[in-house]
Amino acid sequence: METKKIAGWLILHTENTESLTYELREGKNFIGRQATNYKPDIAIADTYVSRRHAVIVVRVSANYVYEYFIADNADIQGAPSMNGTYVNGETQRITENAVKLKDGDTIQVGMTKLVLKTADVAIDVENAVKLVNKMEYKETVDFNIPAVTLRTIKKK
Repeated sequence: METKKIAGWLILHTENTESLTYELREGKNFIGRQATNYKPDIAIADTYVSRRHAVIVVRVSANYVYEYFIADNADIQGAPSMNGTYVNGETQRITENAVKLKDGDTIQVGMTKLVLKTADVAIDVENAVKLVNKMEYKETVDFNIPAVTLRTIKKK
């Protein structure tokens, strides 16, 4: 069985936590909380993360470059994650409709924030971690506030 080439990394970038790295490969990369009967590709130890929380799809474009998309709800049944998936501190949670990602985007699942480093920007995982460690932290979205209130707060 052929191993797919690494297309990028997710680097844990939550305040007061040690950096962890997760490889992204072409195809579906499931994000979730590990359980006895479920091991996601990207296992996040966060009680606010659903077992099947989100999915990042990496594909090769017509121009032969990787494209990255994220969608909430990696569950086949179609139920959204309990606490949502957010990109770049935006208070509007993403849905099962995929959102295109770019290098340096911060993804929040539960209280955990991960930064996407693409293989065309970072030459290897060590370089990816160094680049992320130089970044400012994105504000953590408080998903316990109702979405209507979040949109109101953001407009002020």
